[in-house]
Amino acid sequence: MSKQNKALIIFFSLMVVVFITVAVIGFSSANSTPPDTAPTGETSATAPADTTAPQINFTTTLSFIGDCIFGNETGTPYEGNFLWYAENKPHDYFFSEVYEELSKDDLTFANFECVLTDRDLQKSHKDYDPAFWFRAPASHADILSLGSVEVAGIVNNHIYDFGDEGYADTVDALTAQNIAVGEELKPLYFEKNGIRIGAVYVPLWASYQTQYTLNVLEEMQEKCDYKIVFFHGGEEAIHEPDNYKITACREIAESGLCDLIVGAHPHVLQPMEIVNGVPIVYSLGNFCYSGSNYPENKTVIFQVMLTQKQGEITTSTRFIPCYVYTGDRNNWQPAIVKQVQDYNEIIGMMNTPVDYKEETTASEETTVPATQAPTEASGNAPDENLTDPTETPYE
Repeated sequence: MSKQNKALIIFFSLMVVVFITVAVIGFSSANSTPPDTAPTGETSATAPADTTAPQINFTTTLSFIGDCIFGNETGTPYEGNFLWYAENKPHDYFFSEVYEELSKDDLTFANFECVLTDRDLQKSHKDYDPAFWFRAPASHADILSLGSVEVAGIVNNHIYDFGDEGYADTVDALTAQNIAVGEELKPLYFEKNGIRIGAVYVPLWASYQTQYTLNVLEEMQEKCDYKIVFFHGGEEAIHEPDNYKITACREIAESGLCDLIVGAHPHVLQPMEIVNGVPIVYSLGNFCYSGSNYPENKTVIFQVMLTQKQGEITTSTRFIPCYVYTGDRNNWQPAIVKQVQDYNEIIGMMNTPVDYKEETTASEETTVPATQAPTEASGNAPDENLTDPTETPYE
């Protein structure tokens, strides 16, 4: 064998040895990966759980609507009036155009200004003119329940239109429909999604009544997390709140005892302001309203959204502009506004800055009419030097 051939054999033999050595070392390294180290591109099965994941938060939605009246002075239907519609249409007709919004919330609060009775009761005496009385059959209570209204406040100047008996019949009719009844200075309590909600309906015809509201709110403090005042009072048919009403509501808001204040009685919208973090809506206007064929055709569903996160409640609000009726005259069916111009006009009204208006009379306060005299238990004796407000007739 030549020296050249021997050299080639030795060279190839060395190459084989080197290749085998490298392969053995590589195999050993591949199997020395620590068991708690994940290969690139994969997720380790032993990775710790994510403790920073957010907790589930619930949002509770509350809706508020204005004046609801379902009858007339005699409780008699005639073609085209509310009672006639109630006889000739299913009772879910009246709230059908707003039902989608109201049914999605957790609670809907309304101001209810009508006596529900099946008895032939005598009208209460009213010593001012013009004066109005409203009554409807007890069965009309289901208009509210079918419309997804859970709370009806009866603190107003019409609930005694047919005396104590009419008042009692109304409470019975609403209760039979599982509607919570808001009576004067009597708190209502609800729990929704872990939030304890308290609401109280109060008369606010003059600033002296503020203290009665504050007293009740004091009693409510330990029983609820979110407190609502729904008041009734003020001059009718004006879009600016009365001076006394501004003062009273701001005092309640600044007390730190409540979280929301909403009002009724003027039959037209009045704006919202925020005082000490408390939204105040001075008037919600009419809603489903049989008191006129041609009421002012602007109203809102006012909504408050409560979100509880880590033990704290945050709030947001919104207005849903609505018509009181559609068509040429009242068809007793509020509907959500679709027209951009009307929508913007209503939103603009609700965001009008609130300020004291220039005095036009000697007294800036009003007092409750005789048909809504405060009960002796509340201690709210009206000031005899103040004049009675009246319902403004509509044409």
